[in-house]
This record gives sequence, structure tokens and C-alpha cells, in this order.
Amino acid sequence: MTDQPQEHARWMDHIGPALILATVVIGPGSLTLNTIAGGTYGYQLLWVPAIGTIFMLVFTWIAARIGLVTGRTLFDLTRQAYGRGLAALGSFGGFLAVLAFQAGNSAAVGFAAAAILGGDFRVWAAVFTLVGLALVFLPNLYEKLELLVKVVVGLMLVTFAGTLLMVGIDVPEAANGLIPNFPDADAALLTLGMAATTFSVVGAVYQGYLMREKAWGTEHLASESIDSLIGISVLGLISTIILLTSAAVMQGADTFSAQAMAMQLEPLVGSFAFYLFTFGFFFASLSSLIVNPLIGGTLLADGLNQETKMEGRPVRIYTAIAILVGLAIVLVFDGSPIELLRFAQGVAVIAFPVLGFLILAIGRNRELMGVYVTPLWVHAIAIVGYAVLIAIVINYVRIILA
Repeated sequence: MTDQPQEHARWMDHIGPALILATVVIGPGSLTLNTIAGGTYGYQLLWVPAIGTIFMLVFTWIAARIGLVTGRTLFDLTRQAYGRGLAALGSFGGFLAVLAFQAGNSAAVGFAAAAILGGDFRVWAAVFTLVGLALVFLPNLYEKLELLVKVVVGLMLVTFAGTLLMVGIDVPEAANGLIPNFPDADAALLTLGMAATTFSVVGAVYQGYLMREKAWGTEHLASESIDSLIGISVLGLISTIILLTSAAVMQGADTFSAQAMAMQLEPLVGSFAFYLFTFGFFFASLSSLIVNPLIGGTLLADGLNQETKMEGRPVRIYTAIAILVGLAIVLVFDGSPIELLRFAQGVAVIAFPVLGFLILAIGRNRELMGVYVTPLWVHAIAIVGYAVLIAIVINYVRIILA
């Protein structure tokens, strides 16, 4: 019996980095879109998080493998293989992608806090954004961040899984939902949005940097595979649970506000549903608020050929800039500076295919990866995922132009 805690601790040592990615991907946007999908189309779009999870797992696994095998950063390798220009484009675009979505994280934290405590959401957005900023400057940041995300993921799993067990699943309908289909034109557009919240190439790229924070090398290739599999599977599982629960409880609803989403918890906790959901929504938003700008700060520092460690001065400075810009957008524009966000998104979407290409190309570069090049069958799946990524980019461009 005395060996069980030690075995559990050793098992927990195999996971962490990919869970950090899961918390930034499972943000307010993911919760909302999967709730809308379940409430509007029932189980019919269940295949989207399933397929998106597969692509996210493949790209995350390749990016982590690149970091483990080479011991170098993505843009350091890019400068060697493809030149400084492509490295600069990918890093700057990745940073702008973070800025484009950071205001939403700040606003979501503010709305959740205001729903629980009352008051102006902008005041709470400022308070908790500054709390998040302070956390970025804590010593031993990686260990604290890994602990935080494990707690957040555990809370979301227990809450939504418990609800799903209470409301049940229509198994035949759910099985049919795993067959790709588009009920109507709006569903096709919603599908691309859902795919983007599950399959985040910017998040996948960051896995290579987290390998360095974890101080893993080629001797940890098995651990990396376990981490990627568990972490990204948890991402897909939570997204799927939210959609399934929404399909069972909210199908046909006319509104998808925070109060409506809280209905998912009603079977489990009754009148406290709204507060429990908002509590989970708050922590999901807070973790995204912290990790999202860390990704951007790291990519920008790497593109500028500076130190990329999480506790390094460049990463902390660029992360702080991203956090404060997101807060400023909420305070000045009430969270909706349309022209500014369109510009940021317009530049950011350029980064997605660039980052996806770099993962694919470097993963198969035998000069850089040696015997650890991406296996052909994995590379083939990644190419299909890259095609989906291009479709997501085209959809973003359509939205921006509209």
C-alpha cells in the first residue's frame, strides 16, 4: 500500500505540459460554441470535437517531439532551415493571434466575476487581469502553472461529467453524430469555429517550449507521448461532454447566454447551477487569460532571437504587454474594438498556415530530427489536419471581410 502514492506521483509526473495547452484551448469561446452546437443541432456535430482532437493531438505530438529531440526552439530551427524572414513572420503573427483573443479572455473573467459578485464587469476584468499579471511574475512559475491547470481541468471534468451522468445520453443519436455531416449552411460555419477552438496550431507549437520548461529530453519520448495523449484527450473529452450535455438539456433553446449555459448544471446541483457554472467559467477564462499571453510572449521572444524561458525577462515583458493590451481593449472599447480586432486577426491568420507548415516541415527534416523524423502515417494525418487549418483560415478571412 505504501507504494501506491509513489506510483501515483510518478504517473502524474508524465502529464502536465499538454494539460496547460488544454486549459488555454478550453476557454470561453470553446465553452460557448460547443454549447451552441449541442443546443442547436443536438448530437449532429459531435464528430467535430472528435476529429479536431485527433488533429490537435497529432500536431501537439510532433511539436513536442521537435522540442525534445533538438533541444532547440521552433524559430531557432526555422532561422537555420528557412531563414529569418519566415521566423519573424511566424512569431509576430503568433503574437498578434494572442492579442486578437486576449480581450475576450479579460472580458470573460470580468463577466463571470460580475455575475457572482455584482458590479461593473470592467472593474472585475481589471482586478483579475492584474491578478493574472502578478502570477506571471511569480518564481517557479511553471510548477505553479501546472498545478493550477490540473485543478482547473479537474473541476471542469467533475462538474460536466457529473451533469452528463445525471441527464444521460441518447446512445444511437450520439453514435450517428460521429458521422460527419452538415445539417445546414450555418452548421458548416459553426463547424469551422468549433474546429478552431479544439485544433489550435498556436497552442500546439507551444508544446515544444513546454518540453524545455519540463526539462525533458529524448529519454522522455515515452513520457511526452503519454502527456500529449492524456492532455489533448482531456481537451476533447471536456468539449465533447459540454456538447453532449447541451444536446440533452438545451436542444431547441432560443438563447445561449451564460444563464442558459448554466442550465447544463441544473440536474446536478439545482438552483446553484448558475453559480457553479459561472465559477467554472471564471477559472476556465482565468487560465486562458494567463496561458494565452504566455504563448504569445514566448513566440515573440523566440522570433526576436531572445531568451524563451518562461521566467526569462523577455517572455515576462512581452506577456505583460499582451495582458495589458487585452485589458485596455476591454476598458476603452467595452471589449469590442471592431477595427482593431479585425486588423489583429487579419495579420494573425497569416501565422496559422505558417506555424502549421513549420511543424510539418521541421518534423520531417532528417537533418534536424535524425532518426526521430515524424513517421509517414502521422505525417499523412497531419497533412489532412493542415487542409482543415487552411479552411479555418479562409473562414476567418471571410468573417473579417464581412
